[in-house]
Amino acid sequence: MDDEKALLFIREEIDSIDSELISLLESRLNLSLEIGKIKKRMNKNLLDESRESEILKKIDELALIYPKEDLKSIFLEIMKTSLKQQKSND
Repeated sequence: MDDEKALLFIREEIDSIDSELISLLESRLNLSLEIGKIKKRMNKNLLDESRESEILKKIDELALIYPKEDLKSIFLEIMKTSLKQQKSND
């Protein structure tokens, strides 16, 4: 396989992974919205800082080649979006 074909093949693989990531993020957001509804019924605060810390701690415990600080930044954004959607989902 020449380099041009290899480049196209790898980009197609990345596009496929990106589609999977988007689908997973949609599924995660839907679950987060369900959690928000339950918390509202229970009169609980939507923001659970201990849960966020737990998620970030799990990243620290993983053996990854992906830079952990970058991954934590991504998850902080995901959690921020989830909270924002929970708040607007009345």
